[in-house]
Amino acid sequence: MDHRNEPASLADLESGLRFGHLLISINRHMSREAAALAQSLATLLTEKGIINREELEPQVQAHREQNQGDPQVMLSKAPDKYQCPEQVIIDCASRVPLCRAACCSFRFFLAPQDLDESIVRWDYGNPYWVRQQENGYCYHWNPDGMTCRIHANRPYPCRVYDCRQDKRIWVDFEGRVPNPDLQAGR
Repeated sequence: MDHRNEPASLADLESGLRFGHLLISINRHMSREAAALAQSLATLLTEKGIINREELEPQVQAHREQNQGDPQVMLSKAPDKYQCPEQVIIDCASRVPLCRAACCSFRFFLAPQDLDESIVRWDYGNPYWVRQQENGYCYHWNPDGMTCRIHANRPYPCRVYDCRQDKRIWVDFEGRVPNPDLQAGR
């Protein structure tokens, strides 16, 4: 049977994208290794007096400018999120009017487990970053109730994040004093 004319499923598309992004990640790693080698050679050549730093710096700067904005394709190496013993328990419901669910606007990479479940959405333009809404909040954040739509399946970082000492959110967690920048930023 000829399957070439059958439409690809979302799972097929995601599988293909993951494979492509894996190759990109491998190439990025190899590029970093090549850069480390080049930097080591430049250091040796300058130390031996074969080239001088003044000649090298314009070339290095041109290379940096050329590679700015390269996409980062990564997957988290998080353990099984359902077997996570270090889950943080905070009464978010009573604090969300103060903190405005600021942690739900943080960006992070997803784990293969999240992708395999096909529940947590990721940003196709920034592979494997958790997807965000236009307002900067997580795609799964419900603005009406300020709750997570996928709480039972939330990613590992959401399970272990502890805002109590995070000065981006709280000036004083116990005193329920949020960072004043939260009010200005939202």
